[in-house]
Amino acid sequence: MILAVGKRLTDVSAHLDAATAAIFAGVACVALFFALRPELWRRLWFTKIDPRPAALCRVAFGAVVLWSLVDLLPYARMLFTDEGIWPTTLARKRFAGHMATAWDPEHGFASGVELVRAVWGRFSLFHLRSDPPFVFAIYGLTIAAVVALIAGWRTRLATIAAWLLLNTIYSYSAIFYTGGDTVIRVFLFLGIFLRWGDAYSVDAWRRRRRALLGGARSLPAPPLIPAWPAQLMILQLTIIYCATGALKSGLTWLDGTALYYALSLDHFYRHPDQIALGVVLQRIGALPLLTWATKLWETLFPFAAIGLALQAFERERRGPDGARLWGDAGPLRRALSYACVAGFFALAAYVAALAAAYYYDASLSPWPSVDGQMMARLVQAAVLAAPALLVALYLGLRRWAPRAHAWLIDVGLDRRLWLGFGVAMHLGIDLLMNVGTFVQVMLAVYLIWLKGDDVDALWRWVGSRPLRPGEGDAPARVGLRGWLCAPLRRLRHRAPRPRYTIAYAPGDDAAIRRAALLRCWDLGGRLDFAADPSLPGGALRMRSPEGAALAPSAAGVALCRLLPGLWPLAPLTLVPGVRAGIAALSLAILRQRRALALAPAPPP
Repeated sequence: MILAVGKRLTDVSAHLDAATAAIFAGVACVALFFALRPELWRRLWFTKIDPRPAALCRVAFGAVVLWSLVDLLPYARMLFTDEGIWPTTLARKRFAGHMATAWDPEHGFASGVELVRAVWGRFSLFHLRSDPPFVFAIYGLTIAAVVALIAGWRTRLATIAAWLLLNTIYSYSAIFYTGGDTVIRVFLFLGIFLRWGDAYSVDAWRRRRRALLGGARSLPAPPLIPAWPAQLMILQLTIIYCATGALKSGLTWLDGTALYYALSLDHFYRHPDQIALGVVLQRIGALPLLTWATKLWETLFPFAAIGLALQAFERERRGPDGARLWGDAGPLRRALSYACVAGFFALAAYVAALAAAYYYDASLSPWPSVDGQMMARLVQAAVLAAPALLVALYLGLRRWAPRAHAWLIDVGLDRRLWLGFGVAMHLGIDLLMNVGTFVQVMLAVYLIWLKGDDVDALWRWVGSRPLRPGEGDAPARVGLRGWLCAPLRRLRHRAPRPRYTIAYAPGDDAAIRRAALLRCWDLGGRLDFAADPSLPGGALRMRSPEGAALAPSAAGVALCRLLPGLWPLAPLTLVPGVRAGIAALSLAILRQRRALALAPAPPP
């Protein structure tokens, strides 16, 4: 078998069968390990998690997909119709795979088998027909499915429809592809299996509304959801970063000039003047440091996922059931499972050594005296030694250096450190480079790493305001340092925003339940609830932080600005002539228009 590597052609047929057998044997070792330790498999995949991080990921991810579709809309006629660069017949022949021979324009598919084979490959409805009316109809349906996904209306069906329709658009041709488009397709497929509509969605709101109006005595909490699709998303993101880091293997990544060259390419940079800035940053050593840090961070990103597993292990090991959870395997099963782990790394070292022997080029290496065979032995030794050394270091720290072990668990391997670097890196890329929506889609997937406590902290932050210098615990702004650190202090030193009050008639079940419906929307904690004997049955009244009663129209405007689910409507309340309509729409969405209208009109 001949593989192209750069400009070289490498014949790998001599060891292809051995490498394939080693890979299958490695998979067998993993399967045998979990067969011996099924409790670990259950705890890894079949636990239940808070649905709110997945719901936030759905909203952010869907917004990025919608952005991508709207951004491509002006070019849709050129890219996807037969009036553009690819006539239907040519696109089917060039990009449709088996579809090019399985389907005939006059007779259709020869058989059901041919239909299955065509759909299984790079299938697109546009390969059958791509006249503009048909293409724009499919495009409109795709946008509608993505909007339904963001809103969480029929979430599972919307996710499936969005994935199928997006594949029709993306599979027509590959001329406009970016890395972000591939990430969208992969994670949207995983979203089909994730119950990310069980919170912050129309589906969840309707379920809780039915429960409350049906006689529930308390607000139903969002149900826990299976963890395995979210774990697959975390694993997928880890693989993307690790593979990307490993592939950054050229000389420019070793000598620290890769980012300098990338920022100087005319099809990447955003501003021509930034080339001069790149020269300065390269000269002072900033860009080389960022180059090496980026490569190391991406290559070592699996430690972020390992950190999640170790944090869960240490938390449960110290719990009252830790001995039962993690020590229920007998000595024989543990020994055999450890042998499977050792066998897996031995096979991985063998495959890595073969890869080094075939693909290492001494002429392109900073160590020209190291030939392929020597590099293969070095790689094999590294793959064998690294896991053993890391496990020994971890166990040694836990036994003899508990403070260092705690730092490693809580800081060094914590997801906040690794994802924080990723946020800074991606924002820098988006500021300086034109790489499509890759930055936005990667950051949207970060939300799946959050925990329930993180979501609570996020909404507390959203429902707060920055303290003024010298107010509360905020330090006074003194000198240049105070001005430079002001943005960070605004993020850290905050106080709760003023709260509005929803008054309801005491003892009136209908009014109490109507008021409870607003709790589903009050994610930032901006509403208080109080009984008001002066209100008639079934009525609600909204009061400002100063205690003034608000008319229904004013209440609708205020709720648009207070409730995150209505934030897309909030800017429209500033448009003259539209304010009253948006207020009425918001109350209709909340199903509170009649309840607020029943309250006596506030005094002028």
